Amino acid sequence: MSSSDPIETPGRSGTRVVLALTAICMMVVGFNTTAVATILPNLKAEFDLTPSQLQWVMAIYTVTGATLVSILSRLGDISGKMGVFFFGMLVFALGSASVLFSENATMLLVGRCAQGAGAAALFGTSLSLLTAATPEDQRAGVVGIWGAIVGLAISVGPIVGGAFANYLSWRGVFAADLVLLAIAFVIGLQVSRRKYVPDTRMPGAKFDITGAIALLLLLGPLSFALSNSESHGWANARTLIPLVVAVFAAVALFLTARRNDDPLVEMRYFRHPRYVMAAAGMFITGFTLFCFFVFFNVFVQSPDAFGYNAIHAGLAILPTSVSMFIVSVVAPRVLAPYSFHWPLVFAMAAMTVGFFLLSTTSNTASYSDIWWKLVIVGVGIGLCFSLLPRLGLRLLPDEHAGQGSGVINTCLYFGATLGAVVGGVAEAVTTRSGLSEVIAALPTGSTQRADLAHALAHGSPSRVQELLAELEPPAGEALARALRDLQDNAFDSAMLVAAVGATVGLLIALWLLRGAVPPVHDATKFTQKR
Repeated sequence: MSSSDPIETPGRSGTRVVLALTAICMMVVGFNTTAVATILPNLKAEFDLTPSQLQWVMAIYTVTGATLVSILSRLGDISGKMGVFFFGMLVFALGSASVLFSENATMLLVGRCAQGAGAAALFGTSLSLLTAATPEDQRAGVVGIWGAIVGLAISVGPIVGGAFANYLSWRGVFAADLVLLAIAFVIGLQVSRRKYVPDTRMPGAKFDITGAIALLLLLGPLSFALSNSESHGWANARTLIPLVVAVFAAVALFLTARRNDDPLVEMRYFRHPRYVMAAAGMFITGFTLFCFFVFFNVFVQSPDAFGYNAIHAGLAILPTSVSMFIVSVVAPRVLAPYSFHWPLVFAMAAMTVGFFLLSTTSNTASYSDIWWKLVIVGVGIGLCFSLLPRLGLRLLPDEHAGQGSGVINTCLYFGATLGAVVGGVAEAVTTRSGLSEVIAALPTGSTQRADLAHALAHGSPSRVQELLAELEPPAGEALARALRDLQDNAFDSAMLVAAVGATVGLLIALWLLRGAVPPVHDATKFTQKR
């Protein structure tokens, strides 16, 4: 099929069925991304996990997903989107079953790896599959709903994980996966039988194996290095060697893309400023969202802050989740006939303001002091989730929608990974600096000084509280206040990192989104032979 051939799309009923299919699968992928973070203490206790194994319960999922999403998206373009989507459902289900029935750490990590591969296939093809099944005049609204569901699923993950862990069993998270995927599989069979998704495969197209190898060597080691940088350090060989491999692979990927007539990642699309904005904007959205999400959860669950449990911490993010969902559903329908220039500028500005406001939060604040700040953040993220994918995909021919979806979602994955890493570095640097001052202020001559210094650097919060209680009241109270202030400063540092990221996004939007709205498939002109 050539890029000029018209693509017939199903009616409204077909679009709704495809939307239901992708929505269920995105809910599964989204809440698995964050729900597992809530049940990590349960996993550690049941399987006696080492700190390294515990870290990889989360990291192996994101590393595998980020590495494979672009490759599987491109396979969807060539071999058929529905086939890759079915593959994603089956692999994710196998991974969930492995975790559900796991008896040791090995089964647990293998299952999480399979879940990551399945998530890559589902994430990489869902948006292009939905776009192909939706008439052009309805795509803005439908893509907005897709973005709303992804954002909502990520936000409710802690509530789901906390509810299962507290009231039933942590294994219920993965049992729920299997139930939802079974429903999705039945819907998928209906979609396939009734041909609700047009066939946009390219006859004679060849898969770029060299580019795929280069991409694997780029994304895999880079994800590994980012995920381990905080625990091992940037100067450690486990971080440096993967980074060097990733740099050489990036050069190889660029060179193979230039020499291949049909590359795995079409670099020439990046000549279009709005396609660059879509990719960079999703990176920044993932960066700020996870920088906020991870450290907000830690802060509100701290006994010295709000002292929430996992479920209440998830509920505390509801202002962000609800505003994200409402904006993602409504904004594309309202803004479809217009340019996305100023809405995206407003979105980045809203995130910037929201995160700067959150960076002033202290342990003396009440929830009434912050909920409206969470709404501002949710409005900004909701606009980005709903508008940026549409901004990029409308520029590409339908047969390259999978590639575009893969690029955009890869940027989201890496933004999330880097946001958690950079936020963690900012928090750790602030904490280490503050701990040095706190330890220096410990009573000299106190028999607890050495024990406190060790507990502050390496011990659990409960151990620190025990030692503080043993000090004389004035000294103990002063140190407790200092530690609460230190925690505030660490959280504020993470929010400042998110605010700076959003500010960069604001400047990029002002720069790249100037001028008139380009026509549909406008990026195709950069790939045409002259």
